[in-house]
Amino acid sequence: MNYVLAHGSWHGGWCWRAVASRLRDAGHQVFTPSFTGMGDRAHLLRNDIMIDVFIDDLIQVIQSEELDDVILVGHSFAGVPITGVADRIPESIAHLVYFDSVVLESGKNAFSNYPKADADARIASAAKATGGMAVPVLAQIPPVWGLEPGTAEYDWVSRRMTPHPLASYMTPLVLNNPIGNGLPRTYLHCSKPSHHLLEDSRQLVQSLQGWNWIDVPAPHEAHITHPELLSDILLKI
Repeated sequence: MNYVLAHGSWHGGWCWRAVASRLRDAGHQVFTPSFTGMGDRAHLLRNDIMIDVFIDDLIQVIQSEELDDVILVGHSFAGVPITGVADRIPESIAHLVYFDSVVLESGKNAFSNYPKADADARIASAAKATGGMAVPVLAQIPPVWGLEPGTAEYDWVSRRMTPHPLASYMTPLVLNNPIGNGLPRTYLHCSKPSHHLLEDSRQLVQSLQGWNWIDVPAPHEAHITHPELLSDILLKI
């Protein structure tokens, strides 16, 4: 099987290291691309990185590697671009996995499903730090992520995070088909604790037909805090 793992806000492909290692040990191909302007591609940061750029990032990996039967996993913010990928190249996708992620209807942007205060804070911080180009890295990692200050994991994530292109949050996701485009899809709800930013997305998923739902007894950064648990779930999908 082919796994393509898409990262969330401020992250890069690096965040999947422990999970990718386990999936490869189980005999699978695994790709962990960084979105344009983030992670190992932070040097490409620019003002016009809209959501379609991130969708194209994932499509290019799938097409250039000639992948089929892809299990496409989107963590947190990356639920938005994986929905776009499914809309455009469903023939390459075997299963969509929304890992504690944002789920959007067509015409909405990532901030549409965020509490207004959180979205406004990110816009204001981007304006102050980068003239509106990117949301700067958080001064402190939110407790809901589940990373304990003073641990190696906390320090690693703090060290590796990069600013997130603001336009990717604010440009609408345009779909020609229903969310998921008829593909098998699973929502992984990290329940210890639940992330308040994702409440609207969870409610949307629960209002729709055809979704699998798995409660994961781990925090939002389960791929870092509980890689064995998450890997086992992905291997069973």
